[in-house]
Amino acid sequence: MTAHMNFAASTRILVLSDDAAAASLMLDTFGSLSRYDVRHMALTALSETGRLDPTQFNLIVLDVDDGEMLNRPELLAFRNRHRNIPLVVISEDLPDDMLRLLFRLNGNDWLKKPLERRSLIDMISTHAPTAGASDSRVHAVVSAVGGAGASVIASSLAHVLAQPTKNMTPRVDLFDLDFSSGSLGYYLNLVNDYDLKPVIANPSRVDLEFIDLVRKRHSGGFSLLSFKQPSVLLAPRGAELVLRMLDVAAFESDHTVLDVPYYQTPWKDDVLGSVNSIYIVTEMTIPALHQAKDLFLNLVRLRGNSDQIFIVINKYHSKLFSLGVRRQQADKIFKDTHAHIIAYDWDTLSEAVNRGVLPVEVNARSRFCGAVGKLGALVK
Repeated sequence: MTAHMNFAASTRILVLSDDAAAASLMLDTFGSLSRYDVRHMALTALSETGRLDPTQFNLIVLDVDDGEMLNRPELLAFRNRHRNIPLVVISEDLPDDMLRLLFRLNGNDWLKKPLERRSLIDMISTHAPTAGASDSRVHAVVSAVGGAGASVIASSLAHVLAQPTKNMTPRVDLFDLDFSSGSLGYYLNLVNDYDLKPVIANPSRVDLEFIDLVRKRHSGGFSLLSFKQPSVLLAPRGAELVLRMLDVAAFESDHTVLDVPYYQTPWKDDVLGSVNSIYIVTEMTIPALHQAKDLFLNLVRLRGNSDQIFIVINKYHSKLFSLGVRRQQADKIFKDTHAHIIAYDWDTLSEAVNRGVLPVEVNARSRFCGAVGKLGALVK
């Protein structure tokens, strides 16, 4: 892949490991982030004169496995000669006497096996020089029921988070996880015809260059990833592809907004269990509110608490003598969780959808835009 080579490799990483499986995972993970140049060598390189020049590297990842390597004098001598190079040590769960030997290496971090892609990416973003955004935040907008309007809210939220401040211009990605329809591409007039089928079979192809190639830039200041590719839902490696795309896209973004469909997918729980914040979008009807409550309780179980889970009641309208559900009834359903109300603004939203633009481009002072602005303020 040679297109969009604006992510030049600038950080060299040396992986020292005799564990083929662990080394393969690290090479695959670091290699997917195209600004990094990674090389693997066996631990025998430590004692072979002239084979290894650590000064060529910006970060060393040392795999001591079961800790036996910690007793070798060449390891401590190697570390003493190159203490200025950041070092991350990887090992199995070690006994106390070996942990003391590990501390003598004066490493910058320690990861315990079995390794996970997320922890590796977090580690590299923290310790590797010239790393990307280390405080990337991911926000999920998830529908409790079909037709609740979560996609329009997600796109407007991405626009809110992308607005420049005095000190910076945030990097924001909007990722449409509804591969059955790719609706955000149609809503924003940015339909993506890239065929993901070849990549589904080989998710390791996904790196920063790939993401840069397939995402569409919106005039609202954010980038869009949206594909109508139903085969992703059924493919054996579909979940791996989606999670890898999310990891790589979020790695160098300040904010990533996810439009999560109401139906279950192989990756839905993994995503909602790890994002920074969640907006549950529903409507002011008894069935929709109960669906939202069930989803809320499931997310609390999944995440362990209700922190940063917001209830959003969309398309709300009331009449003086209406028999519809009122705000007080919604509060009773959610009890201690305050629901955020977005008034129904048919004129603004229908024009925005029909023109393929954001609601703010139709009427920046609409009640809908004001309400979404307040939602954005909750997570900025």
